[in-house]
Amino acid sequence: MGLMDSLKKTAASVAGEVKEAASAVGSEAGKAGRVAQAQMKLKSLQGEVADAEKELGQAAFGLAETAHLQVPALEAAVAKVREAKAAVAAKEAEIAAIKAEGETAAADAPAEASAVAPADVAAPPAANAPAGETTPPSGDSTRMPGT
Repeated sequence: MGLMDSLKKTAASVAGEVKEAASAVGSEAGKAGRVAQAQMKLKSLQGEVADAEKELGQAAFGLAETAHLQVPALEAAVAKVREAKAAVAAKEAEIAAIKAEGETAAADAPAEASAVAPADVAAPPAANAPAGETTPPSGDSTRMPGT
């Protein structure tokens, strides 16, 4: 029975080690899950901070524009926003002018010119023509080459 007792002891020892390892792995997995959850919450909070800062900046710029807020430390930032807004307005005006050019050119073109098909475009196949045959633009009902 000495061998059996030794095997039982070894099996119990191995089982204990496996149990400890599984507990450690479970603990690490739980820890990793908590870290991931905390990181997601952190990203959300950082987004809230960025939104609040943007809102504050817009409010401060609005006050600076109406002369209710005059802080020398903000003058450079206010000037930068003004320049950027002027550039946006200029680009919007450029886009509107380009669109207006296209509309003016389309209005100046004769309306009937767009309704007439060019002479070198073949007519669609006749509705009653057998498969593989088309009716040439001249009205000739002979087969087209290659059919």
